[in-house]
Amino acid sequence: MDKSIAVSQDLENIITDIAEVARILWKLGWAESNAGNISVNVTEHIPEDIRELNKFPSKEIDKSYPELSGFSFFITGAGARMRDLAKEPSGNACILRIAEKSNRYHILWGRRSELGFEPTSEIHSHLSIHRFLLEKKAPQKVIIHAHPEELIALTHVKEYKQESKLNRLLWSMNPVAKIIIQKGVGLVPYCVPGSDELAQATIKALEKHDVVLWEKHGCLAIGTDMLETFDRVDILNKAARIFLACKSAGLAPEGLSDAQLDELERLFWSKK
Repeated sequence: MDKSIAVSQDLENIITDIAEVARILWKLGWAESNAGNISVNVTEHIPEDIRELNKFPSKEIDKSYPELSGFSFFITGAGARMRDLAKEPSGNACILRIAEKSNRYHILWGRRSELGFEPTSEIHSHLSIHRFLLEKKAPQKVIIHAHPEELIALTHVKEYKQESKLNRLLWSMNPVAKIIIQKGVGLVPYCVPGSDELAQATIKALEKHDVVLWEKHGCLAIGTDMLETFDRVDILNKAARIFLACKSAGLAPEGLSDAQLDELERLFWSKK
């Protein structure tokens, strides 16, 4: 028997956007095998008083999140592939609600909930970031982690392991990056994937940025909706791709000058 909440039209629209972004991530090669994960705070789209909450599958987590008690999140499944998420979201993700005891969650939606379905192994990173966003009363509700190859390639180059130089390069290669990604990208030195060290370093970087690049690993972005969040990574990776295309052709890319970057800042940042 399928135990799932009824999905409102607004929530259905969010799930549709998630599936579309998952499809694009796979097509771009930014989510090889089961790489990448997505979570969205969907609390506002879930009834606050769900009758017979205990009828929904419940599992323990090895860390308590009292600040998230009662909050609900769409989150991709452990081992789920983006190409499969695109085709069948309910079979490759779930919506979970953190229980009052805060070290348990109930799976409210997701047809594989009775087949041992588990959220992504990065669940602690996602929940920690969502907790941080709620504490800051930030408007961002979406987290996307993916492996955009051109951005990752830059982190293998010693010169661009400096955050200031990395941002100067990305802004100079693509005017849209300067206009839209006004906070630039945060750079986190290499940490073991999935580690608490990586999660905490990412949260620190998110205090100043909406996009964080993990050295030799991947990228994490936050945003108010799926498309905005994806666009941020897409814009930055386009800048990296332009730079690498010039270099691979044996050319030294000129990039926008300081004066041109200052002009963009003056024309567009003041309109924020």
